[in-house]
Amino acid sequence: MDQELFAFFISGEETCVFPDSRLWQLPLSGENTGFPGNSLSEHTNKYSGFTIGDYFSASARFLSENDFSILKSGLEIVSNRSVQTDQICRITLFLEKHGAFYHPLKIQIGLTEHRIALFVLNGAVSKPGLLLVKKEYQLIDDLNKTHLKSYLPQVFGVDIIKTDKGNIGFFLGEWFDGYKEFHVTKDHGRRQIAIWESDGSRHHISETKACPIYQEISRILTYYYNIETFEQIFPWHHAAGDFVVKQERDEVLVKLITVRSYSPLTEFSAEGKDKKTHILPSLLFFFLVLTFRIRLDRLNGTSRMVMLDKQIINSTIEGFLSALDEKSLNYDFGDLRSVFIEFFRQFTLEQIMGLLENILESCHFAPSEIELIEENFKSHCNILCSIFKII
Repeated sequence: MDQELFAFFISGEETCVFPDSRLWQLPLSGENTGFPGNSLSEHTNKYSGFTIGDYFSASARFLSENDFSILKSGLEIVSNRSVQTDQICRITLFLEKHGAFYHPLKIQIGLTEHRIALFVLNGAVSKPGLLLVKKEYQLIDDLNKTHLKSYLPQVFGVDIIKTDKGNIGFFLGEWFDGYKEFHVTKDHGRRQIAIWESDGSRHHISETKACPIYQEISRILTYYYNIETFEQIFPWHHAAGDFVVKQERDEVLVKLITVRSYSPLTEFSAEGKDKKTHILPSLLFFFLVLTFRIRLDRLNGTSRMVMLDKQIINSTIEGFLSALDEKSLNYDFGDLRSVFIEFFRQFTLEQIMGLLENILESCHFAPSEIELIEENFKSHCNILCSIFKII
């Protein structure tokens, strides 16, 4: 490892982390840095074989392998020009947070001509993370190739680094500069949406002002839903920080940073002559799950499970129908918005409630989520049906 080329930081700490420093020797998940998703006390000793220094050293190995081939590939794509090894002046790594599967690093590359490039390096040391890292890399890469619009990061390379303490898996991706993680929070008895800055500070907006964020999330998830094969991005969680947001003047921009799986959730057949008869029932299944899951978050990303205000239901519907408008241009099924609205209206409130009850039994909701859903079940269904009567 070139000590002059690489520099290492832990987000929230002002000073560089060196091999002879105290932080270098700490367990990988051994100190709380104040970020959402960073309840590190829960993770202490979980990866006790690896220190923060081990993780930084493996990261540097990944980035410098084969004459920086993966890094140069990413640099050439994001800068749209050829990059030579001697143009890389400085590589600064920031350990950002500790998630359920990955320990993401923000990578800042200093190039000649005073140019800067940013990447994310997702690293996995746990068994679930190592099982996921190559799969997720391929899923994101495939979705970026098959969809004209991309709300996912570009990805540039994946590899497993072997160390004397075990394997560490990495993949290099696009860093969404200016995008922030967000979660429901409760301060002084008032519930708001907290948007987290890179230094761990937060600014707050009301749930009403956050509605455009959730409308975009609904639209993005529906955009990636394949109405013919029933494949969808699932699971996803607000609590895990899967979506990030950037506010530009009056516009809200949302990105999705992870894809753990992309497959059908229904048992309907996507093959043969009967395929068309299953398109609307499968789409309804997707939609109903979406309306509940989009309302679920944990306070500050790590505390107790909560359900967002009922006004998010309307935002979810608007985002969903907006994505159907886009899909109408790509599929030969007519005006999908009108077709779906008409299909939904065929069901009574009692039938919708029955469908949702069956869905809850089969759709991988956690016990804490089920409890919240049951508390809000009737009002949620009432609001859904009342909105579809008037749209």
